[in-house]
Amino acid sequence: MLQPRITRLASTAIVSLAAIALLNGQGGGGEWTTSGSDAQRTSWLPGDARLTKNAVKKGEFQFLWKARFDNAPRQLNGLTTPIILDRLIGYRGFKALAFIGGSDDRIFAIDTDLAKPYWTSVLNYTAATGGRPPSSWECPGGLIATPSRRTVLTPSAFGGGFEGERGGARNGSAVGEPGRGAAVLSQQPQRGGGRRAAPPPAQEPAGRGRAPAPIGFGGVDPVYVMGSDGYLHTLLSSNGADAEPAVPFLPPNTKPSALLWVDGMVYTATSNECGAAPNAVWAIDLTAPEKDRKPISWKTGGPPIAGGDGVALGSDGTVFVAVSSTPARAKSSPTATDGQDAQQNYADSVVALDRDTLQPKDWFSAPGAGFNVSPMVIRHKGKDLVAVTAHDGRLYLLDAASLGGSDHKTPLHVSPKYTTGPGTALATWEDQGTRWILATATGAPAAGVKFTSNGLAPNGRVVAFKLIDQDAKLSLEPAWTSRDLTAPLAPIIVNGMIFAVSSGEYRPPSAGAMPSAAQRAQRSVPAVLYVLDGTTGKTLWSSGTRITSFARAGLAAGAGQVYLVTYDNHLYAFGIPMEH
Repeated sequence: MLQPRITRLASTAIVSLAAIALLNGQGGGGEWTTSGSDAQRTSWLPGDARLTKNAVKKGEFQFLWKARFDNAPRQLNGLTTPIILDRLIGYRGFKALAFIGGSDDRIFAIDTDLAKPYWTSVLNYTAATGGRPPSSWECPGGLIATPSRRTVLTPSAFGGGFEGERGGARNGSAVGEPGRGAAVLSQQPQRGGGRRAAPPPAQEPAGRGRAPAPIGFGGVDPVYVMGSDGYLHTLLSSNGADAEPAVPFLPPNTKPSALLWVDGMVYTATSNECGAAPNAVWAIDLTAPEKDRKPISWKTGGPPIAGGDGVALGSDGTVFVAVSSTPARAKSSPTATDGQDAQQNYADSVVALDRDTLQPKDWFSAPGAGFNVSPMVIRHKGKDLVAVTAHDGRLYLLDAASLGGSDHKTPLHVSPKYTTGPGTALATWEDQGTRWILATATGAPAAGVKFTSNGLAPNGRVVAFKLIDQDAKLSLEPAWTSRDLTAPLAPIIVNGMIFAVSSGEYRPPSAGAMPSAAQRAQRSVPAVLYVLDGTTGKTLWSSGTRITSFARAGLAAGAGQVYLVTYDNHLYAFGIPMEH
């Protein structure tokens, strides 16, 4: 039974406050605009007025509703992580929307107040390749890249609004005719040959203030989505129509990571050499004139890019990417010196790229480590740190300004080996001056590392570290491990609470014959959502048997609700109910 939240009434006071917020450039704070919430991939929502620990302890947090979407999965890929827009002002009043990509080249918008579909857009396959190739585990095809909204470069430390506001995500007002959406985007400044934004204030760090102008009151906040044909679409959030012509971004039929829009640039990464595309980071400048919108790329030299989020950005816009080990079947050459296309092989490295050109600026190399997640950027005492985990069971902490020192091999700190199995995700938050870092882990715990345990966890768990800064020397202190979680998804943090998912997905061991996607689906079990105390890891709440399928995509949160998609094409909403 649906328990929708109350529809926001367009009272004079609310309209006034919304208009002021939009005109002042606020409204991006606290919204899940991209995979991992922000450009740093922290998975942290600093402030939510309703989703509090006290409300959870009082029993107010509960299952609200679920909705099914018409979508055909490809392998085990179905729906993407939801992207949230909490305040759309349309001809139908105030709306809160979630945008979800579907592997069948569709994108869905749903009214999260009423649990009702808002619009659906089908992305027609336009590549001249003779159609989609057969799907395989390594190259599933379809729309698998999580969409992105306009995302600020760096969130404010106060959790409401952002530093460098010119790059901010903006909520749009869409007061137009039914079926026609709303006014188009206002003119945007251009980097190349076009109108530029005013220079940033002198006190802003380099790299901020270069974005397109904020979407003012009456504008429409776009959603950026990429179909399996490699075309990048800019869709109106009000009705899913194209705000401008789609542009070719990637070769067709690739395996892209989540999209990330920052300051007019859209970033992604390709893996497994699907669609004859190299393993690479890609970017395209949407502020350039249409005729000049050409993608650029940086190639790894062969090895795959780690993690489903692809890249993370530092506070100055530097692009960070983790590169895994070179597959045994591929030929590895540490440094190539002949030929125009020859380049260094960046296996087992974390690489810093220029945000505009994607040229390498720096790197850290750990031969044999096998990095397994997208990097995460942590702002600490005025400097950026980069965190990443590897198949060697360790968590690496790097200085973003000098990833590996003069020899490219010296990290700030490496944790002891804390697990014998790989992880898949990172998350971080700060609470009362303490910086916490979370990682997922599978396999048996490593001997000699002391965490406070919350029970045996043979199927997987979330582990928590504290960042210790003593005499300007950084280290990671093991804190706690969670309850047992089967193939845990990336956790997210809201108001000091950890939302963790036991995905239920069957993940076979790396040795031996690999079962098919259908066999994996049969061996998987339903997912369970847990709320954990951020300082102890103790369980505060469980969804029990409410979810009926396993999950693969990540969590998202906003405005008192937490969202999870499942393999059977359902979106689940949990949160604090409001009287209708």
